[in-house]
Amino acid sequence: MHASIFGPVIQHAFAVRDMNAALAYWGENQIELVTPTSDKPSIYKEFLDEGHEGLLHHMCVTVENMDEFRLSIDASKFETLAELALEPEGHVLYLRGAGQRWPLIEVGEFPPAIFELFKRVKSASEGWDGRDPIRTI
Repeated sequence: MHASIFGPVIQHAFAVRDMNAALAYWGENQIELVTPTSDKPSIYKEFLDEGHEGLLHHMCVTVENMDEFRLSIDASKFETLAELALEPEGHVLYLRGAGQRWPLIEVGEFPPAIFELFKRVKSASEGWDGRDPIRTI
């Protein structure tokens, strides 16, 4: 992988079966717990059905311009498994590296509102003493 193609890793996500989603921070690293919410095929359901519960599902990196990112990657080295448009702006891709199953790479061109949410989650985690694990942000 070319270091200049991907932005910094901002998140490590683990697939679980016992909650819809959770975000937390461990230092500067965002930890996400995610589970599929239906029986429809998805990258999360596939991962769990293969017996990988609790393991690293994906790492998230950010890019400033998704169109430029798409032009910069070698399509023979990455397969796009899922893609989302974030309204009113932004995009997310889930990529699989050639020759590997897991973990995936989430590439996000996030709007300012998402980064603001991340800041609020991080702020809520600072100084946490281990009590009251569910925090309202």
